[in-house]
Amino acid sequence: MTNSRKALRIEALIWLLIMVAAILLSTVLLLRNNRLEKDLLRLQDEGRALTAETADLGQQLSEAQQQALDRPGLQDWEVERLQKKGLQDPVVDLVSDLQEHPELIPHSGVLGGTMAFGFPRKIHVLTDRYVLAYFEDGHIAGWMLLEYQVARGGRITWRRIDSYVE
Repeated sequence: MTNSRKALRIEALIWLLIMVAAILLSTVLLLRNNRLEKDLLRLQDEGRALTAETADLGQQLSEAQQQALDRPGLQDWEVERLQKKGLQDPVVDLVSDLQEHPELIPHSGVLGGTMAFGFPRKIHVLTDRYVLAYFEDGHIAGWMLLEYQVARGGRITWRRIDSYVE
């Protein structure tokens, strides 16, 4: 074999290797591109689902905020007025004080139970004047509407308006 033929063979072999490498590289890039396209489609679907979920949660939040506005409770100015009379956290203070006055419950417990305002989350401060409170003895339960007044120094007085046992 002559040197020129040998050089042509080496050149052909180099070109063949370059072509094989180019084909392999193209195949790897194509496969990677396909995987990235699938990932992109999956992420777009997830993004749409999250967008829909966010819109739904936003709607739920808006409804909850409206319900909170529609619900009775102390207004900011009422809270400030009660704080000036000596209650640090009017709702908490009113609930705590009421729980210390089971004698306001006009119904007797049954089967050895003692009536009490045992569930703070079921005592609702309706306004700067009224509270609706749940009471029970572990066997029977009821609700009571009370009026309250706060004197200077934070002293709370209670007056039962109505009550019933369920």
